[in-house]
Amino acid sequence: MKNLKDAIWGFIVGDALGVPYEFSTRNMMKENPAVDMVGYGTYNQPPGTWSDDTSMMLCVLENIINKGTTKDLANLFIKWYKEDYMTPHGELFDIGITTSSALNNLIKGVKPSQSGLNDELSAGNGSLMRCLPYAFVEDIAKSIFNMAMENRITHRHYLCSLCCIYYVKMLRSLMDGNDKQESIKIAAGYLRKGWRLTDSEDDHIEARSKFAKLFSQDFYQLHESEIHSTGYVISTLEAVVWCFLNSDNYKDAVLKAVNLGGDTDTIAALTGGLAGLYYGYNDIPKNWKSKIANPTLINNLLEKSNTKSKFIF
Repeated sequence: MKNLKDAIWGFIVGDALGVPYEFSTRNMMKENPAVDMVGYGTYNQPPGTWSDDTSMMLCVLENIINKGTTKDLANLFIKWYKEDYMTPHGELFDIGITTSSALNNLIKGVKPSQSGLNDELSAGNGSLMRCLPYAFVEDIAKSIFNMAMENRITHRHYLCSLCCIYYVKMLRSLMDGNDKQESIKIAAGYLRKGWRLTDSEDDHIEARSKFAKLFSQDFYQLHESEIHSTGYVISTLEAVVWCFLNSDNYKDAVLKAVNLGGDTDTIAALTGGLAGLYYGYNDIPKNWKSKIANPTLINNLLEKSNTKSKFIF
């Protein structure tokens, strides 16, 4: 049975695998590719250290467990930002520019529904990287609605929500037992259906063009050179799905993600969420799992989620 534990651990291990390599170029990664979990790279952190990706994702998980509101989640983010809450070693060492700007808006008193930035230059992957738990809430329609509202805390651009919806629907399809190709069809179909039901087709020309690669049946056949592993939300999602489709086990999927270079922690984390769910917890290398920082925090949250009927296991 594919469940939340598989995806959460897959995500966190992928995150930690990518942390030492963040901002490395693709050429750098080709010269010295990642083959194992190491430390003391970009942020000089020990092996197994996870980043802001996991911190914010765990805040979302906790808020769902506690049946919290959007404001409650905003307060958890501020607690992480200012008090080092939900961090691997009790200290925040990484935060995106768009996210920090939005959280500073919150601190100044801006409402959570308006605190996030809304220009395309701010359409980063900061809400995509935390959206995994929404896929496991029993009432998926309500969960996606809540996710869209809570994305606005930091990222209000419509592309951010669309990418989160695609990823969450893909996760949910995999959890339901569908294969990779069927799951991307379901995710794409969900977006198309939403566009048909809301506005005229002309209103979605830009969005359709942005998702052109992901909607293509031959997407997995694209050459690596056509995959851009940046923090731009569309590029991140493309890299994640491409790595997942072009691998047949957890280890290869996340190493492929890291070796693209760029935003290595986020892309490997999101790839790891898909691969962890698809291949299962036991397919994640034991020696990688054993290095993960603060496992008690992670397992305690998973145990709490296991007692909540709103989650599917």
